[in-house]
Amino acid sequence: MAAELPSQIGLVGAGLIGGSIGQRLARMLPGVPLRVHDMSPGNAAFVAERHPRGSVAVEMTGLAGCDVVFVATPVSTIAGHVAALLTLEGAPVVIDTGSAKTAILDVLSANGVDMARFVPGHPLAGGISAGPGESRAQILASRPFVLAPHDTVEADALDAARMLLDHLGVEVVEMSPSAHDAMLATGSHLPHLIAFALAAMADPADRALIPNSFRGVAGFAEADAQMWADIFHANAGELRKSAEIFTKRLDLLLAMADETAPGALLETLEEARANFDALENDA
Repeated sequence: MAAELPSQIGLVGAGLIGGSIGQRLARMLPGVPLRVHDMSPGNAAFVAERHPRGSVAVEMTGLAGCDVVFVATPVSTIAGHVAALLTLEGAPVVIDTGSAKTAILDVLSANGVDMARFVPGHPLAGGISAGPGESRAQILASRPFVLAPHDTVEADALDAARMLLDHLGVEVVEMSPSAHDAMLATGSHLPHLIAFALAAMADPADRALIPNSFRGVAGFAEADAQMWADIFHANAGELRKSAEIFTKRLDLLLAMADETAPGALLETLEEARANFDALENDA
């Protein structure tokens, strides 16, 4: 049976991504009611008020009757929210937005949760800023939205997630949970780990002398520390693999820098620059 548009949509989490989902829904599906739940009633109200048919669900049970519910909370809390939502009357399709997939699935599986209606997801968008005040409808459509279906997801639940995201004008890319975590470890988590490590090396006494190159790389350390601590922990295995590869490349460059003739170093740096240029030109 073909998936139909939901008659009511729920949202748990009214931060940057949750708020952006709400605004995208307001723009693309203004006639579909949106119910918003957040531990901060003020944040929930802020997001709900920006949707023509938005309202606040004070308790998560107020999302009963929603056909689809997005979970856009910190990664450490997602499994608990998903488990609770999957017990609601009406069996909603639940789509999360967390930056690590395997850890969430492991927790749900260990607790015997029936995950047939759970579709792991992750919008590859966001920024350093947090909070609903920074949310924008275009954030959700600016980059692909990954769906990472697990082995026990129902076909109609996955179809419903695909159809909803399609109606939101979002590019959907599907991959396995493990492939997602490996990609994000290198593409997002490692750069933030490096930024925090580099920022810790800064001496505030030298602030007037610190070049923009340092500030540009270390600037990602302005992101929410608690959120990134949760992400690093949730994807620690894949992050370590990426960090080990990075360390080997760093050691190789340092060894080349010690050589009398700079030819190998120059060639390696030019190859890296060309690789980045190709990445940017494909964007």
